[in-house]
Amino acid sequence: MSRLTAINTTLNRPWARPVRRHALKIVTLAVLAGCGGGASTPDEAAMVEEDRMGVFGNAPIDHGPGPGVAVDGGEGRVSAQSVGAQAVTVPTGPADAHVKGVFGAPFSWPIIPLHTVLLADGRVLSYGSKPNGLQGAQLHYAVWDPSQGTGSEAHLLLSNTTGTDIFCAGQVLMPNTGEVLLVGGDRIVNGKRNYANADVNVFTPGDNKLTKQAQSMAYQRWYATLITAPSGEVAVLGGRIDRFYEGDALYPPTDDTYASTPEVYSPTTGWRTLTTATSDAAYGGRVQAWNYPRAWWSPQGKVVTLNVLGEIHALDIAGTGNVVKLPGTLPRGAYMLPAAMYEPGKILSVRSGGLASVVDLTTESPTVTSAAPLSGDRQFGNATVLADGTVWANGGSSTGNDLVGAYYHSELWSPATGNWTTTATAVKPRLYHSISMLMPDGTVLTGGGGAPGPVANMNAEIYFPPYLYAKDGSGLPAVRPQITSAPTSATWGQTIPVTMANKRVVSKMSLIRFGAVTHAFSNEQRFESLSFSQSGKSLSVSLPASANHAPPGYYMLFALDKAGVPSIAKVIRLGA
Repeated sequence: MSRLTAINTTLNRPWARPVRRHALKIVTLAVLAGCGGGASTPDEAAMVEEDRMGVFGNAPIDHGPGPGVAVDGGEGRVSAQSVGAQAVTVPTGPADAHVKGVFGAPFSWPIIPLHTVLLADGRVLSYGSKPNGLQGAQLHYAVWDPSQGTGSEAHLLLSNTTGTDIFCAGQVLMPNTGEVLLVGGDRIVNGKRNYANADVNVFTPGDNKLTKQAQSMAYQRWYATLITAPSGEVAVLGGRIDRFYEGDALYPPTDDTYASTPEVYSPTTGWRTLTTATSDAAYGGRVQAWNYPRAWWSPQGKVVTLNVLGEIHALDIAGTGNVVKLPGTLPRGAYMLPAAMYEPGKILSVRSGGLASVVDLTTESPTVTSAAPLSGDRQFGNATVLADGTVWANGGSSTGNDLVGAYYHSELWSPATGNWTTTATAVKPRLYHSISMLMPDGTVLTGGGGAPGPVANMNAEIYFPPYLYAKDGSGLPAVRPQITSAPTSATWGQTIPVTMANKRVVSKMSLIRFGAVTHAFSNEQRFESLSFSQSGKSLSVSLPASANHAPPGYYMLFALDKAGVPSIAKVIRLGA
């Protein structure tokens, strides 16, 4: 049995395996230098994440079951509280579950999951905070195994022995190996946090090990975005180098500087700098363009970015690079607002004040049209493409990183109608440093928020979308179609055989790229509906013709029935 076949077998049993309760597994910490610093702050006007004024110094820690649960024993140990020993199944919901979906019970997480990456084996890598909920990832990262449920036994808290503080790094799942490439992160200068580093680290799922690489980037980067190209190379955009600090009696002042020149990583040849593609407007110092640039690989074979001012830029990564401004303008946005590619070359971009725009990149000259507005201004919220191609928005606050304007309700956007529908209400606020990520069983992992407060959310909730429920108003889980076999790897333009468990009619096949989420943006997230034919249990499914539509890497392959109910996904790797 191949590794991916074994993975797919496991993924067809998520949330279903009973597990034994025991203490959270914690790998013994190596002796490392102290991280320094304290909790961070969302003062993004100056982009200083350090809470020097103590505004959130007494923020409660929430492990999930209730607010203010204290850490047991300080750093290196966490409370073993969880929602129970049973693995999560699709819960019975209210009568409107088929319209709004359902949030599952909150459960504990060993750190604040500021960053999450869906691994090729179905587990989730997360990092960003200490086990006491404060900023810093120099000592720890964590891995969650959904097949083990949501109790403490499903989490590994691991030692970061690299010497790199990967807080606010950039990350991407590598297309050929399933390893995670992490670049940059935090650095302390004169006792002050939130300067950048140029380190490069790789997480290997086979041994859960994080390893520092010998070759660093040319530029230090804090808040960089990583995008995979059809060649298998990775473009690295944006990030700040040094931060502004006014100086004090102990430390001299420093100025903001930005990494406005992109770099490209090749797994075979290493790093090269795009010296002729420097741009302050696309991914540099102009109005927060450097702040986790909202970027995608476009059908035109370029990396396209949308900035706060509403401008569109295209980066050609060939040679030493070239960047141009494209036609079209969006309403003004903000660095803390999400966007998602819901079809190849089509992006739903949330803009300031709850506005939304659709950007069509399928032609050389982009078009921008208005979409229906959201229910509010979801600052620090997330947007997630679901298994059926709809886009789900959750979390955020109209008043920034505080509870006054926090949105607990969620909403769902339909590309077919262009409208939003109000969906289920969460228990926890998901504000600054929260995440939302589609899982192979069609659910959405939501979690985090904090570092700084107002609450250190060391917890997560699972959202069960409306498509998982019977349409009769019973609130019962729907009977799901089941893929019994599909290839674990394939290439572009190929027609692949897919076998279903029975002759039930399949109405849609969808392909969704694995996610890597942080700071209100899932870089690489993209969706494509696939053409297919069906004869009894057998399907012939046509994969995307071009790597510009679906860059190499790992994807979730879903089959949906006539009622729109998705199967559990099979994992397929697209590549040459």
